[in-house]
Amino acid sequence: MSERGLGRIIIKNTAFITLGSVVLKALTFLFNVYVVRQLGDDRFGQYSIVLAFAGLFSIFFELGMTQYVMREIAQDRSKAQSLFWNLVALRFLLAILGIIGITLGAVAVGYAPEMVLGIFIHACGFLLYAFLAPLTTVLTANERLDYVTGLTVLGQLIFVLFGAIFLLSGWGFISLIVASLIGVPLQIGLAIWAIRRHHMATLSIQIEPRTWPRLIRSGLPFGIISLALTIAYSIDTVMLSMYQPEHVVGWYNVAYNLVFSLIFFFRGFKEAIVPSLSRTYVNDPTQVERWYHRSVKFIAISSMPIAVGGMLVAFPLIRFLYTDAFLPSALALQILIWDVPLMMFTSFCGNMTTIIGEERAAARIYSINAAANVILNLYAIPRFGLVGASLVTVVTDLIGALQFYFLLRRKLHPPDMIWVFVRILIASVLMGVAVRLADDLNLFLLIGLGAVVYSGLVLGLRLLDDTEWAMILRLLRRRSDSQPTEEAT
Repeated sequence: MSERGLGRIIIKNTAFITLGSVVLKALTFLFNVYVVRQLGDDRFGQYSIVLAFAGLFSIFFELGMTQYVMREIAQDRSKAQSLFWNLVALRFLLAILGIIGITLGAVAVGYAPEMVLGIFIHACGFLLYAFLAPLTTVLTANERLDYVTGLTVLGQLIFVLFGAIFLLSGWGFISLIVASLIGVPLQIGLAIWAIRRHHMATLSIQIEPRTWPRLIRSGLPFGIISLALTIAYSIDTVMLSMYQPEHVVGWYNVAYNLVFSLIFFFRGFKEAIVPSLSRTYVNDPTQVERWYHRSVKFIAISSMPIAVGGMLVAFPLIRFLYTDAFLPSALALQILIWDVPLMMFTSFCGNMTTIIGEERAAARIYSINAAANVILNLYAIPRFGLVGASLVTVVTDLIGALQFYFLLRRKLHPPDMIWVFVRILIASVLMGVAVRLADDLNLFLLIGLGAVVYSGLVLGLRLLDDTEWAMILRLLRRRSDSQPTEEAT
């Protein structure tokens, strides 16, 4: 496939996911603000602990097989039928074992009965995801991320609707966990319909237990990656719950969740490239190298102003969204916001290793990160609380970013981009100076001022070259023309 044709597919899938993410994140963001205000810091802390504890062991429900299956189907779609049902069977059996293990683990840790019940209900949801996740894997491997995005948006809409009803009825955080599972059966039904409609697989039952050991072995590097990532994302909340009161856990997770909300626009691109570039890498690795180079530049241009600006407006932002009761979250946010560039880069590089078949190296990098995260948190959290947890998050992602940089420098041969990064840093600092000088303005005026100043500096310092401007203009023309034939390219 030509580079332009590949670009069209990636851009189309990116557009679908990003558009869905905009709608989804806007709705979810407002709903999360409502949840935090409704539950208060203590109850929101309990809710965060339940999600983190259950999530910490979620990898044992699938052992990394799902991502391996997605790449295999993307490279050879005839494998979909056999891989799908074996993945379903294995995930279902693992879910049954995991429900028992996680619930007993929560009891052993000493969590309150209400929290143990929440963890049990959350874990039961993995029985449903044993079907939904393989279905969306087939859709993703066939590059139909429009359907995947639609299913995600639908599930979130149902969660928000029922979650709001339950909270208005005065029910506690457990009702939110129940609400998150209500839409899954409908998502499963629609995913089956989409797969059959486009003849991606017949979905007739085809289970071959003799292939399970090979499937587990092949998925193991991805499983190690997922486990390490889960530890990185969840262990700080779990450890905070052991050393700090529940309201401190709530403050920390307000800031942590806000950071994730700020990079919603990147998720679409990060997910869209995997099936398309996995297929392309087999025959034309140089195209993949070019996509890597441009993407790293895009990450730097888009993430640095978020880090600088977010640090400067952290306190008024938290005060506006969550009231003065959550102002300690602003201090955590001022630190965690610097994780945005690092998180975007490491997550993108993790997907690139899947594309080029370097998942074992990625597993090693993520394992080092996870070990560093646990060790540093054991020192920092008892002494410095949520500030220590925030600093450790940034430091460990910096360690990961450096490892990925040296790995992919050998594999994908990026050009020298030092001067580009220097100009991006200059533009971000100058924007920060402008925002700091006008800090008596309204929050939204400050954000608008920062966006205008940074946009002007992007133009003035020529952070985008002629080729990149041409790509942006082509994208805008395609979106405005809304040519349906592009989707078939």
